[in-house]
Amino acid sequence: MSPRLCVYAKGDTYEQIHTMVGLVSTAVSMGWEAHVYLTYGVLWRYVHEEMAEAEVTISTPIVREKYIKGIDAGRIPDLDELFEEARELGGDKVRVYGCTTSVKLLHLPPEKLEMCDALMGHASFLKLAADGKLVVT
Repeated sequence: MSPRLCVYAKGDTYEQIHTMVGLVSTAVSMGWEAHVYLTYGVLWRYVHEEMAEAEVTISTPIVREKYIKGIDAGRIPDLDELFEEARELGGDKVRVYGCTTSVKLLHLPPEKLEMCDALMGHASFLKLAADGKLVVT
């Protein structure tokens, strides 16, 4: 059984989503499983394919400026594309779960949720993550 990365993705800023996508991509490249639980804003951005349009909110001005320049110059890849590539590369080792509470609160239509492998609540995700490496972004 390969190692299991479990990411509880709650942040919807560019750098939070970038961290999540980077972790999933790295895990896949190492042959790990990657299970991603998306909540609220990041779930919204994912199902609308708008992760790359998230706001950069780094509070240190010089770091924020350099980060934005890296995005604009293409040194930081498009997050939607990079995540899709990780899903394709990882195949069935990459699973994406939508938070049931977030789905209800955001009134997400069923056709948008087809991008998720399943919907589940917090308790179900924590059970799944019990034998893995849990990371919160």
